[in-house]
Amino acid sequence: MSVILKLPLLALLLVFVPYGSHAITQEVMLADFENGIPCSEAKHRMGFRKADRFRGYVVNDGAEGTKSSALFKFPIPEKNSPAKRDLFFQGKVRRMYLATRRPEYKADGPNAMSFWIKLDPESALINRDKKKVTFGIWTYHWEFGDDKVGGRSNNSLATDSMMHGYSNFGFNTRASGKWVNVVLTPSAFQQSRYYYHFYAARGTTDEIKFFPSVRQLQFHFFPKIVKEEQLQIDQLKLLYIKPVAVFERDFIKTEISHRGGDVRAPVIIKNPTARNRKYRVFISSFIGVHRNILHGAHTLTNGFAAPRRMQRVTGGDGGVGVVELVNKDGESVIDKQEEIVISAGQSWKGELVHHIKPEMLGRAKAIRAKKYKIIAKRDTLTTSVIIWDPYDESVNAMRYLDILPSNADDGRHKAPPGFPAQKRLPEGWRSGDIPVNQVGGYFVSVITLEKEK
Repeated sequence: MSVILKLPLLALLLVFVPYGSHAITQEVMLADFENGIPCSEAKHRMGFRKADRFRGYVVNDGAEGTKSSALFKFPIPEKNSPAKRDLFFQGKVRRMYLATRRPEYKADGPNAMSFWIKLDPESALINRDKKKVTFGIWTYHWEFGDDKVGGRSNNSLATDSMMHGYSNFGFNTRASGKWVNVVLTPSAFQQSRYYYHFYAARGTTDEIKFFPSVRQLQFHFFPKIVKEEQLQIDQLKLLYIKPVAVFERDFIKTEISHRGGDVRAPVIIKNPTARNRKYRVFISSFIGVHRNILHGAHTLTNGFAAPRRMQRVTGGDGGVGVVELVNKDGESVIDKQEEIVISAGQSWKGELVHHIKPEMLGRAKAIRAKKYKIIAKRDTLTTSVIIWDPYDESVNAMRYLDILPSNADDGRHKAPPGFPAQKRLPEGWRSGDIPVNQVGGYFVSVITLEKEK
């Protein structure tokens, strides 16, 4: 059985922009440290926590030609005490967006973040022997209208709308002892909380845009602290960079029978630029408990144990191959390793095909969390699509970062129910090939499966 979604035709607008210029049309400065270190728990509308502010210093050494930057110190933890390895940048209250400095969501806001960092040559953050994760930027997102975030006081309970993204990478020796600029787009955020083997990107936030919905940033120091470490950062900001790909309609949410067969979404890709282009695509999916159900369990119990167990007991997991982008002849772009070639001013037509299998729908499971009995079911297929230009000059702009692949396409994990056997994707089409600093095209679908009565 094949289901064609009765939706307006999806269009994908592709625009080429050199990385060197960023083609920035919008910039939101979060912290430039020219007038000290802002503190969200003191007089500033947004800034670092008080505990972070107290271990930071303003130094006369700035990036981008500025005078000052901030130097944060991470001491060796005392015996039997946890290491303080995180910095948090946030608003004065939870229900507030960093992009607008108030509870006003603007979908056409920033689509990237940028900061400068200078590392001591002996820093544990620098990879010397082999590639490994040393540093993380984690994001917390608020969905407008979600009063569970912050609770009655707007300062308590949930920190996000069960929308939490992780961008983890390493610094190599090219970043040693000098200022380097880190630019992260939604493509950099491989993981989303409790969505396993899933390259999230915009899939972290479903319908809402990634950076316009950010309310808090977390800087995480991965290595064990055996000597005092420090981070020198400057020019922390959100940017709007002209994307290489934009879905005019970039989100689908629907409910279908679990026997739905192939669910098809037609797409048109346009190239309005002045020269011919080639593009690649990465698609990953996750079958599990609906995000809103996880969020409800978290806020009900005021803890993360319940949503974590809900995904585990229902068999929530992800991978690749269950959704394909096919050309007009019904052939998979990824399987054929057929780059999407679009002449200047021309278009390309295809479909996103979701292969729905009856076994994807799981049985209802009950868990006990504190005094509550919570019911969970594996019934929601979430898919994240990323399209990028591998020939854009932005691709090699941050060679001082070691970008490790996602486990979505590791080819080693057991396929979740209804997914094909997992295998490595063709070289050049893998998760590790997606440029984290390029604003690509992002499409998300959320399909809930219903048992036929």
